[in-house]
Amino acid sequence: MYRTVENGNVMERQNEELRRINAELDRFVYSASHDLRAPLMSVKGLLNMIKLDPEKKNTDLYLALIEKSVGRLDNFITDIIQYSRNARTDVEEKEVDVATLLQDSLEALRFMEGAEHVQSTHYIDIRAPFYSDPSRLLMVFNNIISNAVRYRNSTRQDSFLDVNIHVDSARARISFTDNGIGIPAEHQEAIFDMFFRVSSEGQGSGLGLYIVKDAVTRLHGTVNVQSAPGKGTTFTVEIPNQLGRARLQA
Repeated sequence: MYRTVENGNVMERQNEELRRINAELDRFVYSASHDLRAPLMSVKGLLNMIKLDPEKKNTDLYLALIEKSVGRLDNFITDIIQYSRNARTDVEEKEVDVATLLQDSLEALRFMEGAEHVQSTHYIDIRAPFYSDPSRLLMVFNNIISNAVRYRNSTRQDSFLDVNIHVDSARARISFTDNGIGIPAEHQEAIFDMFFRVSSEGQGSGLGLYIVKDAVTRLHGTVNVQSAPGKGTTFTVEIPNQLGRARLQA
């Protein structure tokens, strides 16, 4: 009798997980098709405008708008690739140089539009070797840092991003603090949902923070947000250190 009940509970959990995956897949197909098609249609329309402009007076403007649409498309495809890698690849456990990982992320994003207006500072305190999955941690860094740039307060002259990293034998605790536009309280629980955007004018794909949450969950960690509109946002990520497991396997 006990085994029957236990098996029934396992099947119900599996069915619930399948329903969740199917619902996410439906949202993914619908939103991805829209977000891929919209910039392509914009590019096609602008190319047609260039053809219809006999004196080509507005060509530079049209080309700038095409570049913006292509950039949106490239960002979305990059997010899809990250989503796929996170969902399909196994979790690695190897030593991670978090300082180098942070520098790699900052370097990769320094040519992002608006990055030159955000002053980045960091404090790193390493008290033990850190073992985790470097590719997923890089996804976390890239998405949170790019959000700090994308949602900076353009009216400020002192936009910043402070990154604090503390590593010990138990965990890595990483906080990202910016003074950007902030997130309204009523949206803070939803920002990690797939394709969630605070408004229709959102600049991102709506996948970035979903990828952050899912990657951190796969690493058995947590991510939390504290934010106030007009003041800024702090994301705090905690990831268990797999140092003990690495030593046992050595």
